[in-house]
Amino acid sequence: MGRLFQIIRGWWFRLIGKAEEANPRAILESQIADFQKNSAQFNENLAKQAGMIERLKNQVAAEEKKIELMTARASAAYAAGQMEKAGAMALQIKETRREIDENKRQLIASEELFKNLSRQRDVYLKQARERIDAVKSKISKAEMAEAQAKLGEMASNVNFSPDGTGINALEEKLDERIANAQGKVRVASDQVASQEWTATEGEQKALEGAALAEFAREMGFAPTPAPVEPMAAPRDLGPADDLPSNKVSA
Repeated sequence: MGRLFQIIRGWWFRLIGKAEEANPRAILESQIADFQKNSAQFNENLAKQAGMIERLKNQVAAEEKKIELMTARASAAYAAGQMEKAGAMALQIKETRREIDENKRQLIASEELFKNLSRQRDVYLKQARERIDAVKSKISKAEMAEAQAKLGEMASNVNFSPDGTGINALEEKLDERIANAQGKVRVASDQVASQEWTATEGEQKALEGAALAEFAREMGFAPTPAPVEPMAAPRDLGPADDLPSNKVSA
């Protein structure tokens, strides 16, 4: 039975260890929840201790007032010669004072315990927060280190050189597209330039003609006849002998 318990115990600890390794943040959150639960329970017990101290204070105050009242009555009985009544009340006063002394000792001890528990709680909270912050920092460092390790493994295992055949074909296609686009741009530019040159040549001839006419008027030259477009050559009607004669026979 003991061997079986040891096997189960070892298996359980291994399972917990794997869980902590797989998800340390979840384990930390669970520990924080337990810490908060224990802190709440500790504060509750501390509040009970404070309540007991207040009850002791109230009890001591009530007993002291009781002694004052009994002292006045005992004094009155003693003055009246009621010795038996005065003796009984004197004994009751003595017992009440003993109870007050006991309650005061208990009150002092309770207050000292409350102060010690409060200091212990503060130390416990401070240490717990420091440990939680330290574990959070270690988790972050571990995650960063693991991420860098994965990047290193990727850099050593992944081939960053592209396939030569595929990349060459892609470059050729892109070069062809660039050349075709540049050719279209050149053709369009040449066409626009040709149209501009034709329009400029016509304007130049018109300006030259106007300047020449103005110059002729200033010099008194005869006006330059406007250029006559050449007439079309007459159509060939064949030899003259073949034409019909207009002569009238005598």
